[in-house]
Amino acid sequence: MATPMQDLTQQIDPATLANTVGSSNLNSLPGQTDTLFQVSQALQARLQLGPLVDTFFTEVTQVIGITGLEYYGVNDELLHRVGERSRNTLSYRLTLSEEFLGNMIFRRRARFSSEDAHQLESLLCCLLYPLRNALLYRDALAMAQKDPLTGIGNRAAFNEALHHEVSLAQRHDHDFAMIVIDIDHFKRINDNFGHSLGDKAIQAVVDTAKECARSTDSLYRFGGEEFVILLRNTDQVGACLLAERIRAQVEHTACIQDNVRIDMTISAGVSSLGGTDSTASLFDRADNALYTAKRTGRNRVICAD
Repeated sequence: MATPMQDLTQQIDPATLANTVGSSNLNSLPGQTDTLFQVSQALQARLQLGPLVDTFFTEVTQVIGITGLEYYGVNDELLHRVGERSRNTLSYRLTLSEEFLGNMIFRRRARFSSEDAHQLESLLCCLLYPLRNALLYRDALAMAQKDPLTGIGNRAAFNEALHHEVSLAQRHDHDFAMIVIDIDHFKRINDNFGHSLGDKAIQAVVDTAKECARSTDSLYRFGGEEFVILLRNTDQVGACLLAERIRAQVEHTACIQDNVRIDMTISAGVSSLGGTDSTASLFDRADNALYTAKRTGRNRVICAD
C-alpha cells in the first residue's frame, strides 16, 4: 500500500527563533548542541546562495535523512534545488525580523514525524542569518553588474557572460553570435539637446532592442552609446536579421521629451562564433564590422563574416 503524501507547512519567524534557541529542548538529544554549532560554523563559511543551500542540505541529511530540498525566493521563484523530488514534504516559510526570506521545502520518501519537524526547526534557525547575508550578497553582485540608467547588464556583466556563453557554445558545438550596436551621431544629441535627452535616447534604443530580441538573448551596455547583444543558438543569418529588425525599428521610433523630438538611427556589426574564435576575436570582428557600418554611411548593419 502506497504511503499517502504528507505535506506539512510550518513557519520559522523571530518568535520561533527565540523560542527554539532559548529552549532546553535543544539539549534533549545527545550531541544536539554540538550539531547545531557545527552546522552554524559550516553555514557561516558560505556567502553564495547555491553553495549555502547545498551545505545546509548536506548537514540536514546527516541529521534526519532528507532526500531533497527546494528553496523559493520572495517572488515564489525557484532559486535552488538539490536532491530528488520525493513525495513526502515539509515546508517552511522563513522570516527574520519581519523580513520574508522565502520558502523552503524538504522532501524524503518516509513521512516526517513531529521530532523531525523539531530538529528541522532547530537547524533552520542556524540558516536564517547566513541566508539573509547570502541574499544581500547576491543582490549586491547583481547591482554591481547592472547599468543604473537602463537596468541592463554593464560591461563587467558582459565580460563575464561572454566567457560563459562562448565556452558553453564551444563545448556543445552550438551556434552563437554577437551584435554590437552604436547610436549614430550621439554626441550631436547631447550637444544640441542636453544629456537628459541623451539619456532618453539611450533608454529608447534599449527598449527597442528588448522588444525585438528573444527571451534567451542578453543585452548589455558596453559603454556610452554602445551596446552588445549575445545570441544563444543563433547563426550569422539569424543575428543579421535581428540586427536589421532593431535598426529599422529604431529608425521609425522617435524620442520625445518636453515637445522636443529626436529621430535616431543606429549602426550595427555582427559576428558569429567560428571554430578558432576566442572571446576577443569574436568581439573584435563585430566591433570592426560596426565601424565599417559607420564609415560607410551609418544606419546600416554589417556582418563581419
